[in-house]
Amino acid sequence: MDFELLIALSHLRSRRQDAGVSLIAVLSVFGVTLGVGVLIVVLSVMEGFEIDLRKKILGNQAHMLVLAYGGPLEDPSSIADKVTALEDVQAVTPFSYAEVMLRSTYGVSGAILKGIDPERALAVNDVAHDISVGPRGEPTSDDDRAAIVRTLHTPVPALAQDIGDDEVIPGIILGSGLAEVLRVYPGDKVHVINPIGAQTGPMGVPIPTTRSFRVTALVHSGMYEYDTKWSYITLGDAQEFMSLGTSATGLEVRVHEGRIWDVMESSGLVEMTLGPKYYTRNWLTMNEALFQALALEKWVMGIILAQIVSVAALGIVTNLIVMVVTRGREISILRAMGATSSMLRRIFVIEGLTVGLVGTSLGVALGLASCAVLSRYKYPLDTNVYYIDSLPVVVVPSTVAFVAVGAVVVCFLATLYPSSRAAALHPVDGLRYE
Repeated sequence: MDFELLIALSHLRSRRQDAGVSLIAVLSVFGVTLGVGVLIVVLSVMEGFEIDLRKKILGNQAHMLVLAYGGPLEDPSSIADKVTALEDVQAVTPFSYAEVMLRSTYGVSGAILKGIDPERALAVNDVAHDISVGPRGEPTSDDDRAAIVRTLHTPVPALAQDIGDDEVIPGIILGSGLAEVLRVYPGDKVHVINPIGAQTGPMGVPIPTTRSFRVTALVHSGMYEYDTKWSYITLGDAQEFMSLGTSATGLEVRVHEGRIWDVMESSGLVEMTLGPKYYTRNWLTMNEALFQALALEKWVMGIILAQIVSVAALGIVTNLIVMVVTRGREISILRAMGATSSMLRRIFVIEGLTVGLVGTSLGVALGLASCAVLSRYKYPLDTNVYYIDSLPVVVVPSTVAFVAVGAVVVCFLATLYPSSRAAALHPVDGLRYE
């Protein structure tokens, strides 16, 4: 092998008469470097987007919902105790859910009204964590945010509250986009209208019910559909407003971190425990189409960018073919001196792999360096277009290894035809015209 390696390296050294061949080799190295580097950066950015999106979804949605066939849960507390006793479950909270209209002095908007348990909800979702503005301005700590949720039924007076407006009414938390549409701020009043009231009119048509709430805080999750549609009140206020009695729409369940990807099994365990009257929905099934689209996009983008490496591999093929043609006399002499076909084949395979390995190594270094720069300096994004303000970058070692190995394999495949041509060259043919 030392003989083949020395010959291969000597072929790659630049000589004046072989300057064109060396230039092709340099361009091939550059092509592999560029392809590998760009592929690592793009896949890392897409991985960052997917992880950030999944984090936001899991922050606004529970890992699992427990619902009853035919209506609300009649005894949510006892059902919650049964679910909490399961090994996979970390926390459970009941919730209510309704589509309502919100009206303020300056606007009106459709919204989703969610009733939450102020204590239990803190362990299940990120409502408190996403509070951006409270009654006293921007909260400075997680404890302040949690206190806002805990006092949601009887909110503290806000700094922006009108002088003389001391009416004690329940609080409501609005998404930042929804508050912008209604043009309200913590301390302002909003009127919640339930189109399907508890009573019916003379013609059997439901009479809408209305109740006033005071805006206690604004949440900003970074997800447009949540920030522009969701509002939160306490579960007790929701039960009273929507005439639910002691029932709830369902249960939100948070499983342990190690069971997030096994939530399908946990869902089956919950259904088995509660019986046939109840069913579950989990975050994987509720967002299946979205994550399938993201996975498909990642594969398509990877395949498209991998063509850069393929083009560079064509440069390796060209370089080796030109080398076989220009060094026919040298190859014939080696054959005449006793070199076998397999030795000649290995020489040109080593030459192509050397180009591929150098290009891949430089590409990996370029890709990781670019990712480090993007992570450190936070490339800004337009928040009017994207749901985040900077480019997320997450480097996955297995992805980097896959790209590097794939590039080397492509470069190896590119050497097979030229090396076979060199191995098949007869000594007489190489020396005939010398």
